[in-house]
Amino acid sequence: MAKIFLSYSRHDVENAESLANALESRDHCVWWDRQVQGGSRFSVEIERELKGSDAVIVMWSGDSVQSAWVQDEAAEGRDRGRLIPIAIDGSRPPIGFRQFQVIDLSHWSGRPEAAEVDEVHNAVLAITGRGSVAPVRQPRIPKWRGRRPGKAWTAVLAIAAIAMVALLAWASITSRNPYGSPLHVQLAKFSALTPDVPPSAPQALREELLAALATDAMVSATDAKADAGTRSGFIVEASIRRLADSLRFTIHLRNAQSGNEIWTASMEKPARIADIAPRQVAVGLSQVLRCGLGGAATYPKPIPDQTLSLYFNYCEVVADIQNEGPNSTRAMDLARRLTKLIPDFSYAWSGLALQAGFARDANTLVDDKAIVAEARAAAKKALALDGNNSEAYQALAELEPGHAYAAREKLLQKAISVRPSDCGCEYVGYGILLAVVGRSAESVDSLKRAHDMLPLRADVNASWAEALYIAERPDEGEAVIGEVSELWPDYGYVDEILVRSAFWTGRYDRALERLSGPALPLSTEERAAVGLALKGLKDRHSPSVNQARAQLLALAARPSANLAVLVPAIAATGGGDEALAIVDRAVVNGRPITTYLLFEPSFARARQAPRFAEMVRRYGLVNYWRQSGHSPDFCKEASPPALCKTL
Repeated sequence: MAKIFLSYSRHDVENAESLANALESRDHCVWWDRQVQGGSRFSVEIERELKGSDAVIVMWSGDSVQSAWVQDEAAEGRDRGRLIPIAIDGSRPPIGFRQFQVIDLSHWSGRPEAAEVDEVHNAVLAITGRGSVAPVRQPRIPKWRGRRPGKAWTAVLAIAAIAMVALLAWASITSRNPYGSPLHVQLAKFSALTPDVPPSAPQALREELLAALATDAMVSATDAKADAGTRSGFIVEASIRRLADSLRFTIHLRNAQSGNEIWTASMEKPARIADIAPRQVAVGLSQVLRCGLGGAATYPKPIPDQTLSLYFNYCEVVADIQNEGPNSTRAMDLARRLTKLIPDFSYAWSGLALQAGFARDANTLVDDKAIVAEARAAAKKALALDGNNSEAYQALAELEPGHAYAAREKLLQKAISVRPSDCGCEYVGYGILLAVVGRSAESVDSLKRAHDMLPLRADVNASWAEALYIAERPDEGEAVIGEVSELWPDYGYVDEILVRSAFWTGRYDRALERLSGPALPLSTEERAAVGLALKGLKDRHSPSVNQARAQLLALAARPSANLAVLVPAIAATGGGDEALAIVDRAVVNGRPITTYLLFEPSFARARQAPRFAEMVRRYGLVNYWRQSGHSPDFCKEASPPALCKTL
């Protein structure tokens, strides 16, 4: 039946042998390195067997959770969507593997015909889509003698029961779903339609898409050539044609079983970036596939093709693959239609909740109270359907008032703990909150986790780089910026980061070069004033610095002002008190996230002012720092503000 790679600690070799024998009695082929000894564990043979396996079973124990080898093998199984974790002594899996349901073998007798082996066997069938799920044998329940079981044992039984129910539900999904497994994508024909398309572009797109999906735990992509003759999952086809000065990539996603087209999209990229255009398209395409197929995988019934097509349209709008800017109103309307078509689909409701909250923040709807009520009700409905829907917790966090830092943090931590999605969105949201409350170093760590889940996404990487600059780790920020710029050379957010960070890093020359970037979100007047400030600071020319500060203050009073750049420029040119007043005005007028500017290095002197202490008390930040036990990073400075003594 299936080819299984068994990963375990050497201390658990007896358990490994018993499980291997039990699975082989079910006609599986189990490879568990019994011929490989000692230092050859990282041999070519092990890597070949691991990559060629249909399923990777990892035996978690007190010893294996400490093993780098076992964790590496588990990561390979996770990234390929082939991981089946089991626990042999009740040990908790290490961080990075706790979102997976674990099969409990801690009380297995070692008998091949035991019910626990049925569970593992069924998990293999479910993850590979081979055969039908075997009925689970009812275990022989011993009679209790003497006292009743304690709470700890009752909890173990409850956890085991939950794991079994989840496993059977998953097996039911894959056996009843009309396209086999909603996670499987076959890459079929990728072709060039005009002779002036670079010959390597179709194959480059194929390889980049395979790489982009390799880190996904819910969606597996394979080359259709390797799956010849199969009719399960979905089929992706792509074509590329040259249109004047651009390359048009057209993508088609079809249901392999029904033959119906589920989703199609076209993306245009400048021909001058033909060498990196396939990577950019692969990133956008993988985001839509992660959203659409990952969401469908959580639904315990087949989704009709027409409805699934609507869900993919929703995912396309959310991913913004056309680079037209976020359209939360459009996404919210699509989510509303989804909740009507499949009212028991948790991710339709959480999508509605999240996008409704974004639409409110974008001021696209007049009745704020009504939209907040709808969003909150949708999030609660999503959680009633699926208590592990991390997106719903994130939506509730977004709906909390800006000053409700503790409540928002609790919800975001819950989103991370239940089942973080492969987009890493929960880590982005938590990273932003940590920046807003002055915990810059922890913000870096959270955004790094998001980067690890989606390493090629431009906004995630740029946010991580920005956090590194604010945490005064500019060299690391430079390295991340370099990676982002290589793949996204025209990304305006990068220009903005490099310009604004120059006001505390002193890297003025590069910032002056970036001021001419066409995608930089600054008006002509703002560019001129910021340029004058940069030149004045570089040359230490006080008249230019003073003139620039006056211009910047006038521009900052405009409703359309880019405060992210203007405020640090004002603070760096000696207008600390004025910069505090600008941030205060923004917060009072409904932009509470602006508080993150207060914790940038350019505000170091301004934070000593009494006005700063008064502001953070009024915003509720002082209460948050005291109650949470987490002081802001500026309290670790050599000469912290007097406020820090009260925390």
